[in-house]
Amino acid sequence: MDSTAFEAAVSDLRGEIPPRVWSLLVTVFGDLAQDGSALPGTVLGEIMSRVGIKPEAMRVALHRLRKDGWIESERAGRSSLYRLTPEGRAQTVAASPRIYATDPPAETAFLVLTDPASPLEWTRNDVWVTPHAVLTAHPPAGAEAFATPVEPDRSLPRWMRDKTCDAMTVALSADLAARLTRTEAALATAGAPDPLQTAALRVLIVHSWRRIVLKVPELPDFVLPEAWAGPACRAGTARLLRRLPAPGLDRLSAAA
Repeated sequence: MDSTAFEAAVSDLRGEIPPRVWSLLVTVFGDLAQDGSALPGTVLGEIMSRVGIKPEAMRVALHRLRKDGWIESERAGRSSLYRLTPEGRAQTVAASPRIYATDPPAETAFLVLTDPASPLEWTRNDVWVTPHAVLTAHPPAGAEAFATPVEPDRSLPRWMRDKTCDAMTVALSADLAARLTRTEAALATAGAPDPLQTAALRVLIVHSWRRIVLKVPELPDFVLPEAWAGPACRAGTARLLRRLPAPGLDRLSAAA
């Protein structure tokens, strides 16, 4: 892939909001070394430079991730090797089904009315639409709450749907859907990217979707706001990742 087309794709995928470097590195490890494999510092540097991250910013971010227990490092001759810690890997594995899913996180939803005198426990994926009514994919057992299914062909009121996802996240989903469509079109006419270009593009695609989808409750798309573009983002991400299969660490090391 020629440098002009690649740089244009990178610029479009990055968007107007610069990514946090430490968070972008978490995406690199999650996408390319989730199995605990070690990434050479040279490979990390080459990937990050291709997405516009300076070496000093990467070093600061790596230090933060080590301090926070996300990654560990070891010397290998004149360079360093970095890998996810067991805790970092566990958190990465836990988030992966949401990030790489090709289907919605849930197919059913229920509106549950609770007894104010007998509060029930709920998860972060449940959404309170009133002080005593919650949207959930998993209705509680027992007689302390009344649950009614929400049907896909009978939309919830707009005011309820708007409580499931903040307006900024909804807007970001629409923006990402458009950027993914443009990236697909650009790749269809560009030459094949080399391993490091492929890794860089994958990281930006995954990271862009990751920072949106992990903010959204695990509910069916039909209960989210009308402008939610999650289905288009999910499908576009999946198509692009199929077009850009992850290069092995041996190919990345050789290219670096």
